[in-house]
Amino acid sequence: MRKKSTGTMPRYLKEVIITLVVVLSRLPFIFNSLGSDLDAWREVYTGKIWNEEHIYNVSRFPGYPFSEFIYSLIYDCPYWCINLLSVLFTAGCCLYFFRILEFFRIKLSFLISITFSFIPVIYINSTVAMEYNWSLFFLLGSAYSILNKKPWVAALFFGLIVSTRFNNLIFFPAFLFLSYYFTGQKVKKVFQFVMLSLLFVGIFFLPVILKYGTHFLQSSGASEVSYPTLLSLGTLHIYGTIGIAVLFLSLIIQLFKGGVQKIKNLKKDHFMLFCIIMILSNLIFFIKYPLEAGYLIPSIPFVLILLQNILDQKLMKFVLYGLLISPFFIHINTKKVDLKGIIFVNEGYEDQELEYCKNLIKKIEILSKDTPAIFHVGNFSEQILLMGNFKKNDKLKIVKNLTQKDRNIIINKKHTLYYINTVDGKIENNQTHMLELHGRLFYKDFELAK
Repeated sequence: MRKKSTGTMPRYLKEVIITLVVVLSRLPFIFNSLGSDLDAWREVYTGKIWNEEHIYNVSRFPGYPFSEFIYSLIYDCPYWCINLLSVLFTAGCCLYFFRILEFFRIKLSFLISITFSFIPVIYINSTVAMEYNWSLFFLLGSAYSILNKKPWVAALFFGLIVSTRFNNLIFFPAFLFLSYYFTGQKVKKVFQFVMLSLLFVGIFFLPVILKYGTHFLQSSGASEVSYPTLLSLGTLHIYGTIGIAVLFLSLIIQLFKGGVQKIKNLKKDHFMLFCIIMILSNLIFFIKYPLEAGYLIPSIPFVLILLQNILDQKLMKFVLYGLLISPFFIHINTKKVDLKGIIFVNEGYEDQELEYCKNLIKKIEILSKDTPAIFHVGNFSEQILLMGNFKKNDKLKIVKNLTQKDRNIIINKKHTLYYINTVDGKIENNQTHMLELHGRLFYKDFELAK
């Protein structure tokens, strides 16, 4: 697969340019919120409790100890400061990706590395407090370390991959394959990588294991979606409308130009086989747990590498330029076609959610002035607690779910129960009927205007 490199610009200069492009292109979008995904707020709030009360509770199962610990150090910083971490991790992703491409002397390595950061799902997650791009940084770092025959570093990174997102353990077979073929097919080296990786996974995941034992092996969300939604999450939400259009068009054109033979040649290249294993592993996991488009982020760099080997250079440039503009123009959802790209639409989603939570906090402050109260705000609890910065007292409690102690207090009329309609609230109410029997609906439902 090694090809002759083209271009005379020094590598360090290219890396500086890649870093500047990534950082500067993100700065306008990191100031207003931690993101529209409530999981980001949960992680930061978990960090706050870890720091202030020295109690570790997972933000959601199976646990995300690395990002939760980092947030315990910076949870009280401004939004832009917290989001800047994702920007820097994304820049690091691009640098490792560039080095992998340069290792194989792949043509267009510079353009591919920059374009990679503009793929819509990568772009959005580089501007919010989600850990998807953090995890990808460690994944690419581990792969690059294996290519350079550094098993200790690769294993360290693999431990961080898993501690950032536990489901990335599914990529272990692919990394074993890569380790075998790029350490001289030496079983001893592979065994060393295996043992060190498992050791680092155990060390970095220790807070979760000590707190929950094996009970952390559970999912925090439902995984049933319709086939149209699944297709949309795996295409439009990843590459954007323009991006997916140029991808399909280029593949069709290449097919008529002899693309079948190029695909057949891929099986002769061990790194190409590694890319295919990564993509298939990621896709199978996503079909099983199709919660968010971000679940497919680990496969994106390997999709780009495969495309570069399948498409002619002119077609590859066409794809890359399409992906470059994809975040900024045309977003399609089930209700309308928006000329603005997904990055601007996502900013609107964040603003709507922030405004809703600000109004909710004002209402809570008014209702809690005179009467001891428990406010059941379900899946908004972490964002409300973080934004409102409520102090602990006996008169006011904001909860995601009611404990048995909470229920006893409410039944005995010691506290008034207020609630909003949320998914968590509806599930709990179906089980206990506490909300309908003892609660007062105090604010409207959140409805995202798309």
